[in-house]
Amino acid sequence: MKKSVTTFFFIALGAAVLGAGNNSSKVIDSGSTESGSGATNAFIETYDDGTDVGLWNCSLSVPRLLEASGGNPGAYIQQGGFSTHVPTWASVSPRFQPGVNDTYKIDSLYTGDWTSLGVISISVDLNVIQVATWATDRAATLELLQMDETGFNVNYDATYTLPDLPDPPVGWQTYSFPVDANSPTIPEGWVFTRGDGTPGTDAEWSQFLHRIDLTSIGFYKPGFAYPGLGTWILGIDNAEIDFQTGPTPTPTPTPSPTGTPGVTPRPRPTPHPRPTPR
Repeated sequence: MKKSVTTFFFIALGAAVLGAGNNSSKVIDSGSTESGSGATNAFIETYDDGTDVGLWNCSLSVPRLLEASGGNPGAYIQQGGFSTHVPTWASVSPRFQPGVNDTYKIDSLYTGDWTSLGVISISVDLNVIQVATWATDRAATLELLQMDETGFNVNYDATYTLPDLPDPPVGWQTYSFPVDANSPTIPEGWVFTRGDGTPGTDAEWSQFLHRIDLTSIGFYKPGFAYPGLGTWILGIDNAEIDFQTGPTPTPTPTPSPTGTPGVTPRPRPTPHPRPTPR
């Protein structure tokens, strides 16, 4: 029996993955560097130049606010004043639950064909500005979903969880996850299952990453239950996809509600230094 979207929303993401948007614009940056294994290219959403490629969001109940300053550095997206057991940011494709909140879904590099793109990692800067209820056994988890042809049942589900966070990570922190979309086997650290909960195979890993329909990063560990008291204020900045392909693909952002965004080559921005707590 396939995992239903209802199960996914209320257990994995606490019904908070499709957030309400506003008409503020965001930024996307792309660049490339050379590594020992060939050209490594980076596509980064910094929100500084008025583009909004991933439509990252974390709540249905509150607006997405483009803050001009206070990011890591510069502009960033903030959502706050909502309650959830599992605070999670997500970028969602139109293939996920078609016909439901489609305004806040978009095709971008954060979903789609990661195998052909050659995605090797994804990272993001997150800020827990206001903590609702923190509990033991929280950690940063990346979850990827591929839906079936209806968009309402899960074909494949993959998660990668970083080390435990015993205390709330207040302030800007960078979370990085290895992906290795072209690996012939399931990479170490990933939990990869079919929609019915049975383990996925090495042969299915690349097939799965040929079509990602939802990418989410949140503060939870799969299988754990958390309290839902209080309200959160969260920030997101510098969502970065690193990939190795040749020739280098040119990202083509889908227009935001305010117009057609551009793509500006730029390396990953240098965060402002943060004061050391006394």
